[in-house]
Amino acid sequence: MVRVLLGGLGLSLVTFFASPFETHRGAVALIYLMIVAVVSLTGDFVSSASIAIAATLCLRYFFAPPPSTPGIDKPLDVAALVTFLATAAIITRLISKMQRLTEELRRREAYLAEAQRLSHTGSFGWGLSTGEILWSEETFRIFQYDRTTKPTVELILERVHPEDVALVKQTIEHAAQDGNDFEHEYRLVMPDGSIKYVHVVAHALSDESDGIEFVGAVMDVTAVKQAEEALRRSESYLAEAQRVTHTGSWAWRVAGRDALHLSEEWYRIYGFDPEEGLSAWEERLQRIHPEDRGKWQEATDRAIGEKSDYEVEVRILLPDGTVKYIHTVGHPVLNASGDVVQFVGSSMDISASRRAEETLRQSEAYLAEAQRLSHTGSWAWTPATGDIRYWSEECYRVLGFDPYGGLPRFETFFQHIHPDDQARTAEKLERAKRERAEFELDYRIVHPGGEIRDIHVVGHPVLTPSGDLVEFVGTVIDVTERKRAEEERERLRQAHADLARVNRVTTMGELTASLAHEVNQPIAAALTNANTCLRWLTRDHPDLEEAREAASRIVKDATRAADIISRTRLLFKKGTPPRELVDVNEVIREIVVLLRSEAARYNIAVRTELAADLHQVMGDRVQLQQVMMNLIVNSIDAMKDVDGARELAVKSQRAENEQVLVSVSDSGLGLPVQQADQIFKAFFTTKVQGTGMGLSISRSIVESHCGRLWAAENSPRGASFHFTLPTKVEAKE
Repeated sequence: MVRVLLGGLGLSLVTFFASPFETHRGAVALIYLMIVAVVSLTGDFVSSASIAIAATLCLRYFFAPPPSTPGIDKPLDVAALVTFLATAAIITRLISKMQRLTEELRRREAYLAEAQRLSHTGSFGWGLSTGEILWSEETFRIFQYDRTTKPTVELILERVHPEDVALVKQTIEHAAQDGNDFEHEYRLVMPDGSIKYVHVVAHALSDESDGIEFVGAVMDVTAVKQAEEALRRSESYLAEAQRVTHTGSWAWRVAGRDALHLSEEWYRIYGFDPEEGLSAWEERLQRIHPEDRGKWQEATDRAIGEKSDYEVEVRILLPDGTVKYIHTVGHPVLNASGDVVQFVGSSMDISASRRAEETLRQSEAYLAEAQRLSHTGSWAWTPATGDIRYWSEECYRVLGFDPYGGLPRFETFFQHIHPDDQARTAEKLERAKRERAEFELDYRIVHPGGEIRDIHVVGHPVLTPSGDLVEFVGTVIDVTERKRAEEERERLRQAHADLARVNRVTTMGELTASLAHEVNQPIAAALTNANTCLRWLTRDHPDLEEAREAASRIVKDATRAADIISRTRLLFKKGTPPRELVDVNEVIREIVVLLRSEAARYNIAVRTELAADLHQVMGDRVQLQQVMMNLIVNSIDAMKDVDGARELAVKSQRAENEQVLVSVSDSGLGLPVQQADQIFKAFFTTKVQGTGMGLSISRSIVESHCGRLWAAENSPRGASFHFTLPTKVEAKE
């Protein structure tokens, strides 16, 4: 309506200004036609037609003679008006049709642009003669250039990946030279560093005036490339997963049993060559172990008949004789009518699992046998509910329960614990539950026949990641025989200690005269010094300094006598003192002092070579004194009746592995001929009055200190006894 009013206003203005001046009607008609054309371009057909009719009426009424009258006198005027009206109608019609075509073209361009945007495909044109390149909006978007940018070959190459620039240049140059269609694919590097893949297709058009021109499409195939890469990765992962899990996938057609798909891992499992193509039904059937073919055939036939899944485990026999265990699962694929047309599924090589199961069975059998031999049972217990979750077969035997009777309730088991041990056991279990800690306890169990067995229990808590107690697992050991053995060992140890003491007392008894002489010397010296002291004091002018020195010598002699008596008493004392750090050189000196008179009695020269840098050893001082006494007394006895020089040498030194080495050497009779390996055996002796226990006891003492005692011949005569003691390792009890 607005366009009609504007058109009418234009006609009115032209008529108003042109009619008073008798303007030529041809000029007015031309102006009217222009107004009609303008209205037609901006309005619809009805508006254009209305203005055309109004213009015809104005032309007749105001400009055709006679003016201001509706009639027409001349035929030419009628023809002119008809011609004007026809011209206006034609203009209106043409312009209206052009508008429709323009609108249709605009709509199609919008569809094309949207299609290009959705498909990420841009179009382009390239004139070789002018070098001009035209891009669609999507092409600008693909290359990420602004629409105001003028596309050029150089601009394209700026976006091309450096590794693809040479190939793109070569393609463009060949196309420009040959004028042939071309197609290529390359990468673009975007301003943000991302990579795009584009696929370009161009068609050459030849024009005589403009020469060769290329039109084509640029497709962003990044998503496709990424999908292909993801698919390749997925296939690679699947193949690797199948390889790692030894699982092959397959598909076979029911009609003819032909294979439709066999994965690479399937070929590896069944020992076929994938280069030879899909294996035939008969070949696949021949791989199945003869004893299992019937089972496999029955499973597949039943699945076909019931249109159901099937699962079967068979053995396959490879050409080299290898036997594999295969677990196969198949799933039917139905067509539209519900018939089974094919099966898809997987085959897993479970040979390793089967071998592991067999190994586990053997291991369980070995464990059960080991538990039976060691009288050790394993168990699991849930404190929260009080349920016993597991007992091994040996656990039933150890605790006196029937394994065929099932797991007993905890209260039933607890009642079998000896009444005197129940309170202590309950207290320890309660503390272990409260502290969620490992526990170890001993109790007695009363078997149904009344037999009492000693049990040792070790428990370990199983906790959740948050630290909550789930259960206890552990072992029970029947230590009844061990307890009895320990008691017997204690009795033997006590007997050995008593025997060692008897040996010491016997030895000391043999040395009574020497010990009396050794004690008598300091006593006699003390008596002499006492008389001397009195003489200095009873003089007319008492010499106090001399008396003081004499009194000091009395104290020294008395102390010496007391030390000798103290060492002797220690050797007679019953029991075993606690182990302590002992200076080996000091032990040697003490025994040498005790036996000095005995050696002098037989004209034996005693020589000591004691290392100054010896480490102390952890041991029993009295026992080590006994060893030294036995070895020195034996050496003295060996030289009593020997003619010639009699020499006893005692030496201490550092040995390898941080040990102390002590040697006692003599020039006596030497080791008994052909009996040297028996001297450390109990009751073996070469002495008429000997018991044969000294060396045996000495070796057991040294070995209890983690040392070693041995003997060797001296040249030209005599024997040497050596023993080592560790300075770092704590000796055994």
